[in-house]
Amino acid sequence: MWAKGVFMSDFIISNAQKKWAKIATFLIPSKVYRKKLRGILTMGVGNYIRAVRGERNAKFAHELAVLAVMKDEGAYLKEWLDFHILAGVEKFYLYDNESTDNTTEILKPYIERGIVEYKYWPGRAQQNPVYWDGLNRHKNDARWIAVIDLDEFVVPVQNKTITEFLHTLPRGARELVMTWVMYGSSGHVHKPDGLVIENFRCHADRTRPAGCKSIVNPRFITRWANPHINEVAGFIVDENGKKLGRIDQTNNPPTYNKIRCNHYVTKSFDEYMSRGTRMAVSGRIAPHRTPERFRMNDMNDICDPIMDEWAARVKAFKLK
Repeated sequence: MWAKGVFMSDFIISNAQKKWAKIATFLIPSKVYRKKLRGILTMGVGNYIRAVRGERNAKFAHELAVLAVMKDEGAYLKEWLDFHILAGVEKFYLYDNESTDNTTEILKPYIERGIVEYKYWPGRAQQNPVYWDGLNRHKNDARWIAVIDLDEFVVPVQNKTITEFLHTLPRGARELVMTWVMYGSSGHVHKPDGLVIENFRCHADRTRPAGCKSIVNPRFITRWANPHINEVAGFIVDENGKKLGRIDQTNNPPTYNKIRCNHYVTKSFDEYMSRGTRMAVSGRIAPHRTPERFRMNDMNDICDPIMDEWAARVKAFKLK
């Protein structure tokens, strides 16, 4: 089992090497280049050069994969899979943390077609161990891996697919930071019929702090930080290709004109509250899921039609 801070690459990095990289880059004034050089020194210059050269001619089994851990998400699983297939995801590495619903039944046709690789992973507080295992296990199978949850939808806004957008990133980009767009209940008290992306159309405006998720080149990870962001040997960029020196959970100012991570954090009131009565993947029963918390997270400032076309396509989608 991986422990926090273990590096995903094929080489071993000592604590002394990490400290030396930090000291050697301390006086570099640019945070962007300080972060990049620190990652390269942590990885090792020789290892970095070999990795860059290897990328040029590498043929990966998948251009884009998704890594996720789930628990009793059967009610939403098919929609989430079909949407991301339409958005260009070629492979899903799904870890099941003791689901008791119909998850395996829903996954069966996707597994049979080689779209989903399923792994049962029991235990409490398993989110980070799953991500460490998945990124390390599949780092040479996919060029890019998106680490997201089942209530998150990665939406290419100006491109047909996520992979098409990834091809626009600048040279040397090893991680893309995507802004969370926080969706509320759209006034639904009870779980409505139909798709999540058609029923919940209202979200927070750009002035509200949000979070971020990332799509990463796993071969350049030098340290797993958390499910939102990693330390890499290379540039971390936003959707505009801007190289980021400081990444926080708000990613301010938020930008999501080209690609966005729709986070359906509440859904209806009933759905939000019902999830507070069971053990989460993080290992905690969610005592924070109270009516007061729901009202805090129920952000419906803007209602837009951006997902309407996607909803129609998901409804018409047939698994081949």
